[in-house]
Amino acid sequence: MAAQSFRIRTGNSVLRAEHALRRAFPLKRLNTASAERNYSFNNARDIRSRAVNDQSDGRETGVAALRLGDTVMKESGCEVIAAYNALLLLGKDETLSAVARRFERTGCLMRFPFVKYGRLGVNPYDIGSLMASYGVDCSPVSLEQMCEPGLYILSYWNSPRLRDGLHTIAVHNRNGMCFLYNYTMKGRAGSVMTPSLLEETFRDGYITGYKLN
Repeated sequence: MAAQSFRIRTGNSVLRAEHALRRAFPLKRLNTASAERNYSFNNARDIRSRAVNDQSDGRETGVAALRLGDTVMKESGCEVIAAYNALLLLGKDETLSAVARRFERTGCLMRFPFVKYGRLGVNPYDIGSLMASYGVDCSPVSLEQMCEPGLYILSYWNSPRLRDGLHTIAVHNRNGMCFLYNYTMKGRAGSVMTPSLLEETFRDGYITGYKLN
């Protein structure tokens, strides 16, 4: 357990360092060029006004092949999808392609040497500022605070083996239950658990979370 906790803390520290370096050395022209190129492709296959619960959906109306950075949503789109789902739940009229473009233009996609741009998705520590740009009141919260009613975005490691990657979902805690969006990535819109199970499930791999209003 101690080794597992150490690996998770190390992973979170790497994410914070990557976030700081990218903010210190923004690549605005490259970010904008990639964002506009991908938006043109994605907008022709747009997803609007319906929650996404399957980022590996390969249908014509699915999201798997939508572009993000130099890769596709199937591989690394969970943070964009979580933000899009949360905006829908807040009653905002946004498209998935427009949300992806904003993530790219603001330089939220992680950059590591020798790794394809976008392959590692969005740094969870960038999500708060991105949501704030939509006029959403967004504040960091602990996992325990997510047990209270509200709308949240939650990021966590898939396993103590950090190479298994991380995942980000929208969580709507209402009526005593937590509704998880794009949790399984297999179209199971009914992913539901109690607040206590939410805390138990994600405690060990927790990265960060935000409450949205």
